[in-house]
Amino acid sequence: MLALRVVHLLYALRSPLTYQIGPDEDFYRRFGLDVAFGSGGMTPEFGFMDPLYGYVLGAAIKFGGSVFPMYLLQVAVDVGTAYALILIARELNRPKVGLLAALIYSLLGPAMAFPMMLLKTTWVTGYVTWWIWLGLRVFRTDRALGWVGFGLYCGLGVALRANLILLFGLAVVLIPWLQCRTQPTQGLLQLTGLLVLGLALPLALLVARNVVLADRWSPMPTNGGVVLHQLYNPENPRSLSGAPSFVRYGHPSEIHRAYVAEAERRAGHRLTSQQVDDYWRRQARDYLLSHPSQSFRNATRKLGEFSAYPEVPNNRSYQDERRFSPLLRVLPQPFGWLFALGLPGLLLLVHHDRRGWVVLAPVAMGLVTIAVFFAEDRFRFNIVTPFVLGSALWLAWLFELARTRRGQALLACLTLSGLLGAFSLWQAQRIAPMPMDWQRIANGYIRMGERIDARRFLNEVERDQPNAIGLHELRGVMAVQDQDYPLARHELEAAIAQRHDRHEVWHNYSLVLEHDGEIELALAAEARAEALSPLPDYQFRMAMLLEQLGRNADAAELYTALVQSPPSQSDGKAWAAQAAARLRVINSLAR
Repeated sequence: MLALRVVHLLYALRSPLTYQIGPDEDFYRRFGLDVAFGSGGMTPEFGFMDPLYGYVLGAAIKFGGSVFPMYLLQVAVDVGTAYALILIARELNRPKVGLLAALIYSLLGPAMAFPMMLLKTTWVTGYVTWWIWLGLRVFRTDRALGWVGFGLYCGLGVALRANLILLFGLAVVLIPWLQCRTQPTQGLLQLTGLLVLGLALPLALLVARNVVLADRWSPMPTNGGVVLHQLYNPENPRSLSGAPSFVRYGHPSEIHRAYVAEAERRAGHRLTSQQVDDYWRRQARDYLLSHPSQSFRNATRKLGEFSAYPEVPNNRSYQDERRFSPLLRVLPQPFGWLFALGLPGLLLLVHHDRRGWVVLAPVAMGLVTIAVFFAEDRFRFNIVTPFVLGSALWLAWLFELARTRRGQALLACLTLSGLLGAFSLWQAQRIAPMPMDWQRIANGYIRMGERIDARRFLNEVERDQPNAIGLHELRGVMAVQDQDYPLARHELEAAIAQRHDRHEVWHNYSLVLEHDGEIELALAAEARAEALSPLPDYQFRMAMLLEQLGRNADAAELYTALVQSPPSQSDGKAWAAQAAARLRVINSLAR
């Protein structure tokens, strides 16, 4: 298993997709850098998403010097997940099934791909699998330390991904179900109390962090209302992954900024993070309540899509990953057959062993999450290991039926799996195919310094899509890097004509205009970029251009604003320090 992961790691290190990471990956990269070298993750920007992964990534960057140790750590976590499957099967008195489950998991392409992404998917999958093992161990004991420890583990899950709080609720439900034969009512209450006691410590730490960051008395991040509104609003009747029209960019920080700005525009005054979250949560709730039948249809559609064999991308595309990894290309997309074999295997387990409900609990949690939010790859993969275990159990059962020559039962079981497989294929036909993310691939080549490969790839894209939006922008970026300013100006002006709402294009165009000596136009272009995305580096550069124009008073005003504004982003302090230095220069010249 480890050898397969290392082989894919070597392919991934040469893939442009590793160098042009997705929006959520970039958020956590910035989070990790802030933990390692900045505020320790205590910038308001990083209250928007679950914090634990950002702190682990920050530790890897701090002590490893880059994100590469995180990739190695995630490979180790993934190998540990396979080992947990072996331990779970031993707890269920089926050791051979555990070995088969570990083998199946080792051959899953997505399990190889996710450790090479700066996403918490590998960690959540591992967490869920170890939760099952711990649950099986804890539910057969009455030791106080074990129950407190399990509660503590449930709390750590909330810090990793907020929806894992559902596993705690399911644990509370499973206590009387699994312990009622051995524990009186008072004993059941005591066990529940110990579980709550263990949960309390991590939740208290999360609340304390949120109070400091956003004056928010809740263990949950501030993205709950925003994410709900992204899915439940008049512009999104099918509850698909996306954002309303007032959000221009898909980066979590940009989404948060846009939602805050829109909420404050509607309110007519400044709002706290808690007020913003409450406002969008109410908007989403009101939309749900006013469209009950539509919302129910969407939920059932997502549950159907859950069974489909394709990996629907959310942040990174598995299909694009296969383009750069021969190992992934030879492996089939797994979830169709995992669903066809795993579901009857899980039902068989529950039928023969009441402890099977512990294995099914994460599946219930995952299905609720998918029905409300997304049926996309990294959310589905979080609960893949119960289906892996179920597949191993079902294959062992089919072998036993064949060995004992129970032909009719074997045929019935094969027919059931065939029908479930056909259902998976049918659901796949209802999902629109996702196009290749060629802009991410081209950007990856550029970041790798492989501009020849980037140009070759863009030429291939242009042959297939002559009017593709983004070609001019990327060629303009490469021209700036090559210091070919006439070509850069031509390409960036063409890019602006195609899409004038991208702040990166305006920023690069400003650089070209400055080189050409057109400082007034460069300032106007930089101001346009800053209006689209009020980043501190854009504001600092506007002040620098104002200095070049001799407008030191206006420049000082911008520098002062940078110094005085609270650092809502991780790099805000660095830009504030540079602004303070420039202010001292301007003040010394004025004397």
